[in-house]
Amino acid sequence: MTGDQLSLPLETPARAARLPERIAPMQATTVDVPFDDPEFLFEPWWPGARALAYVDGGRLRLEVAGLSDALAAFPELADLPEQLTEDGVILDGTLLVVDAAGRPDGGLLRRRLGRGPVLPGSPRSAGRPAYVAADLLWSGGASLMRRPFAARRARLEEILAPGDRAIVGRGYPREGTLVAEALAMLGIEGLSARCLTARYRGGPAGDAWLRAPVVPPEPRPRPTLALLLRLPLEEA
Repeated sequence: MTGDQLSLPLETPARAARLPERIAPMQATTVDVPFDDPEFLFEPWWPGARALAYVDGGRLRLEVAGLSDALAAFPELADLPEQLTEDGVILDGTLLVVDAAGRPDGGLLRRRLGRGPVLPGSPRSAGRPAYVAADLLWSGGASLMRRPFAARRARLEEILAPGDRAIVGRGYPREGTLVAEALAMLGIEGLSARCLTARYRGGPAGDAWLRAPVVPPEPRPRPTLALLLRLPLEEA
């Protein structure tokens, strides 16, 4: 470089946030009864709190309606990013709190959803949080929301390794009435049905995601999370 040339510092543009600050969750449409359809994936309607999980830069942010800092209420989930094989991810799923026997417990969940952080050893810290992922909205810093649910779900199963904190829920195609019968025997009161060809829609889902009631034949003990993931059904 000659004396007549100026040495100018290289300006690097600030890194833009890869993930959106907020996504409007898709809201299921309620239908009257369970049904069969080869275009749908059927699974339990998990008895927990709806949550979007944002993972960027190896850090987790949970978005739960009514909570300003959901991770403070579920601090045990902070290591969820370690189960992912990539960054720049948004998951859609359900938060549960299970008791010592592994059963989802609504009372323990409601304690966690109260105001203020959950401190180790406090009464509100009872139970073990778990996150059941059902959908993948962003992957590798890119949106998947315009892709069909079947593709999003397949990618979710690829990037979320099984672990103690987060799992991918188990779903069954076609046989919604059979899945509903199995859920009824376990005391689960709802069936989730997601259209395999549908895009992700913020707000009302239309026919992209349906919820059907399940009526248990008689009162039954609450099933364990492990049992819910092993419904007595054959893979279609």
